[in-house]
Amino acid sequence: MPYPEFGSGEGMASLFQYAKQIIPFYDSLLFGVILAVIVFSIYFIQESKKGRGDFPVAFAVGNTATTVLAIIISMISDFMGGTTLGILISLTIISYIWLFYSDP
Repeated sequence: MPYPEFGSGEGMASLFQYAKQIIPFYDSLLFGVILAVIVFSIYFIQESKKGRGDFPVAFAVGNTATTVLAIIISMISDFMGGTTLGILISLTIISYIWLFYSDP
């Protein structure tokens, strides 16, 4: 299988498009890693400062930040599919429901 050509003079958007052509689920993988890094960093920062981390809060804040980033990237370029954006928005809604029903 030959790899597609990469136009190096077209900016950062072409780099993401090239990665998406090679790995079809690259956008989902990228935003999953961003989500995991944000959520676990918030959780462990809370744990180190307060002695206990609040995972529903970290999950809701991480999902919100990742969804906002995904919406901005989807407006700038056609790097991301609608399925990935829909999954991120659904996860954000679920995380806020979990946050509101969790114990304080």
